Amino acid sequence: MPEFSTTPDALSAEQLTKYLKASGALGDGRVVSVQQKIIGTGKMGDNARFTLRYEGDQETEHGSAPDTLIAKFPAADEQARAMAGAHGAYYNEVMFYRELAASTSMRTPKIYGSELSDDRSSFLLLMEDMAPAVPGNNLLGESREHAALALGQVAKLAAAFYGDASLEHRDYVVSAARDDGGAFAQSLMEQCWSGFVDRFGHGLTPQCIAFGEHYVGNVCHFVTRYQGPKTLIHGDFRSENILFTSDQAATVDWQTVSESSALADAAYFLGGSVSAEDRRLWEHDLIMEYHRSLGEEGVEIPFQECWEQYREYSMHGLMIIVLGASFSSADERSDRMFLTLIQRHLQHCVDVNAAEFLP
Repeated sequence: MPEFSTTPDALSAEQLTKYLKASGALGDGRVVSVQQKIIGTGKMGDNARFTLRYEGDQETEHGSAPDTLIAKFPAADEQARAMAGAHGAYYNEVMFYRELAASTSMRTPKIYGSELSDDRSSFLLLMEDMAPAVPGNNLLGESREHAALALGQVAKLAAAFYGDASLEHRDYVVSAARDDGGAFAQSLMEQCWSGFVDRFGHGLTPQCIAFGEHYVGNVCHFVTRYQGPKTLIHGDFRSENILFTSDQAATVDWQTVSESSALADAAYFLGGSVSAEDRRLWEHDLIMEYHRSLGEEGVEIPFQECWEQYREYSMHGLMIIVLGASFSSADERSDRMFLTLIQRHLQHCVDVNAAEFLP
């Protein structure tokens, strides 16, 4: 059993006092009571907002201790928790915050404490509460303003690690092609695709299903084809993993950190978090803005090369959605979300002719 709390009810005022003091967020005072409420719609982990009441001095040289914080725990859903642990999702997120978050100016929450079990199947994160920022909603589709904020942030991430050879030596930074040329990923997709189509095919056009089948048969080619400079990507950069205000965006849920093209996150966001109609209207101008943002951060990639990588990495979301749906328990909202996302991602691939990048 882990030697730390893995459910909201188990996290006590005394434990929170220790974490906050150790992180330098609390002075000589202590937490005397907590209230907690489950928030969010995540499948791979459960989040709770803790409201804290203190006794004594809350001040430090960095300011006052937080009135609220967010605690993230392993998923209560046994199937999702087992999948997340087996695939290193909890380990990946903890290590991102411990080792990489400080190296980018991308807005992410402050961390007050982190824990990881020896077998990597359980974890705990205590994070800054970003309220009044609120997550997007993948069922609705994001506004152009939110899309521009999101791409501006992810350009900072892409630039910070662009061409960083050390990423390949970090075992928590995923690369589907690193060890086996993508063979395991292709095998999983081939196993899951038929059942996925049985479950969601009623909402897909024949053209989109045909593209999906073409992709599934060529996953190895997709994950190994691009040989240019790579960077750190979030991997699941969609609107429900981004907290928005009117003029800012902060990114959370770092369980799928990967090494890939500098356009992968941008393509994934526009392909899945924006309606197909709006994406068609905005994508060229938004990728041009993204290209400029990379340049402002010191990464010069010709615009045409950015556009070609954007087209190719329209396929980035397919594996995430198919495997995510296949290895998590069905529920009404999740099924609507997975259907919405696969409709958008496949249509994105068709619209930009991503087949050009497959055999």
